[in-house]
Amino acid sequence: MFKIDTKDIKKLTDNLKNCSKSAFPLAVRGTLNRFAYETSNIAKTKILPEVFTLRNKFIQGSVGYKKCENIFNISSMQSFAGQRSQHLGKKTEQLAKQETGSPIVAKGNFTFAATPSARGGSYKKTVRKANLLTSLNAKKLSNIVANPTKKPSRQAAQAQAFAVRNKTSVNVILTNSRGHKGIYKVSKKSVTLLYNLRNKRTNIKRTQWLQVATNKILASADMIYSKEANKRLEKALSKGLSTS
Repeated sequence: MFKIDTKDIKKLTDNLKNCSKSAFPLAVRGTLNRFAYETSNIAKTKILPEVFTLRNKFIQGSVGYKKCENIFNISSMQSFAGQRSQHLGKKTEQLAKQETGSPIVAKGNFTFAATPSARGGSYKKTVRKANLLTSLNAKKLSNIVANPTKKPSRQAAQAQAFAVRNKTSVNVILTNSRGHKGIYKVSKKSVTLLYNLRNKRTNIKRTQWLQVATNKILASADMIYSKEANKRLEKALSKGLSTS
């Protein structure tokens, strides 16, 4: 691994401070901007594909960085990397919740918690396209039968009788014998729970991605600062050269 002696870093810093008033702050600003860019880049291209199953490029596209403002006060300098609050007109907060393991809290009475059946058999997989909420067109029992039962223990049987009679499958919101609601895929052969509709709050497993990317970049912090400092030093010194 490439290493830089801390004495070299101190010498570079002293040279920057001595050559011009702005050289050191500009080097720090460039370093912070580089940190943010590299963190964002490695998160998008390396970490996210490793830790998540990505259906499309939307999630990766929602990750970016923000440069420091053009200021010279080092203590006020900040650059950012992470998921933007919005991307392509849509609110984005999925990755922030994954990073911290923050629970999903429903705006209504419950969250839509996809089961392994909706995910192709495992919680590690993403929800299949055909089982996305936007694709299900789930119906109430009262929408498909004339006299829907009020007894939870008979709802599934009544929905299945409809599927058998009409030689089709249907996605229905049903209540089971324990009083828990769910979205079920009902066919003449099976009744399969796709989504639990029972909790207002659903806990998710903490999966860090931004911190992992940050740690990888910070491991090269000295090298990044050295490059930015040398670049700024060369630029500052070149201004003093005679053009004659």
